[in-house]
Amino acid sequence: MAKNIFTKGQQVSLQSRVGLSPRTPTEFTVLLRLPDNGGKPQYRIRNEEQGHERVEQGSNLELIETVKSA
Repeated sequence: MAKNIFTKGQQVSLQSRVGLSPRTPTEFTVLLRLPDNGGKPQYRIRNEEQGHERVEQGSNLELIETVKSA
């Protein structure tokens, strides 16, 4: 079974930024899970501030922990 299962609306960041422009956003929202690529989950993600969308493998995404207020 595949690891790194994210759901629509979760906030994620990129674990590796190798080869990316320094201007590439750091935080994204998961839009949807795409079909696996070679058995690895991939996702369409979007940065709302810049309107930047990209496709990333789940192994390169990290969930941003949110603090719930009481």
